Amino acid sequence: MEIARRQPKVTIIIPVRNAERTLDKTFEYLDALDYPRSLLQILIADGGSSDGTIEVVQRWQIRRNNILLVQIPNCASPGHARNEALKHVSGEFVLFTDGDCAPQPDWIHELLRPFFVDMSIGAVGGEVLTLRTDPENETESYCEQVRFLSVAGRCGVWKEGYLPIPTDMAPHEVNGGDHSPFFATANVAFRRTAIDEAGGAFWHEPTGEDVDFSLRVQRKGYQLYFNPKAVVRHMHRVSLDSYLRQWYGYGFGHPLLIEKHAADMLEVVVQVPRPVSLKLPLKTKGIVHLGAFQAMHIFLAATFLTGMWRLVSASATPSLLLSLALTGFSALVYFAPCVKLQPRRKFLTWCKIRYLTNLAFVRGAIDGWRRFGAICIEPSW
Repeated sequence: MEIARRQPKVTIIIPVRNAERTLDKTFEYLDALDYPRSLLQILIADGGSSDGTIEVVQRWQIRRNNILLVQIPNCASPGHARNEALKHVSGEFVLFTDGDCAPQPDWIHELLRPFFVDMSIGAVGGEVLTLRTDPENETESYCEQVRFLSVAGRCGVWKEGYLPIPTDMAPHEVNGGDHSPFFATANVAFRRTAIDEAGGAFWHEPTGEDVDFSLRVQRKGYQLYFNPKAVVRHMHRVSLDSYLRQWYGYGFGHPLLIEKHAADMLEVVVQVPRPVSLKLPLKTKGIVHLGAFQAMHIFLAATFLTGMWRLVSASATPSLLLSLALTGFSALVYFAPCVKLQPRRKFLTWCKIRYLTNLAFVRGAIDGWRRFGAICIEPSW
């Protein structure tokens, strides 16, 4: 694909709330972008920060005249913040990233390049890698090693190319999981016309707005294109609690996406070793994953129940040994990837983070199921 020669006016939108820890670093990387400042508008949409975020923005406004601060005191969600910023856009293309992200110098050029080759492309997304802020932080180390937020492979696209178009709007295609064709707003660019045709606004729900908007752009006939050379490095959560809240939020939003976009079916996905999907044509929408994480808990419950029965009946039963063996086997399968993480002396720490994030993901989806009505049991990692 040829490199684009034209340099249009572009707008970068960054929603923030209490981003003081990372925002200076984000501005440093924005300031190093290889793109004419006269063609670059930066919109910071603050959703009611109570730390020093506003002061950071104002310091940079003194240095650069292309930064506009949009304040939204009663901001309902990141989507709400982006919508307020969209009212001030002057660029032909709108790029999105976050206040804890570090776009690389050629980021704009690489995001724009595909647009000029294929006019059917409505959005271009790039790769999201890790920028460590604390070499000793275990949560950051885990995120980096498991390639948290990495786009490559999520939709079966490992190199530059088009994201797949949903075939039958099955739940796994629209719920924001591994097979959903969407770009996270940490690293994506949209044609202004595609934004307008898709409704011109993100939803105000607390999460899932990037998936919803990508699907709406596709429904208008536009393609989504992945360029791994358009790199943004992400400064991940520095505490395990905040990381768990992030995964809980992802899970919470998935039932809403299924309820809004999926066809009427209940999908059962067995993860052994490659996912096998059974689609049941029911009015109840939803998806249920069965993998090592779920099996480990099912067999553990069976072990407890058979053990209690043995105590009550005072009789030996081979099912107790079988359920114990199956529990152990499921646990070995589930925690095996942690063996590859470094340093290996922290193996139990990696296992704890892996388990707790998966648990937060599942809990969030169950709470979202109660809230929005669509069934969602998230996958095993």
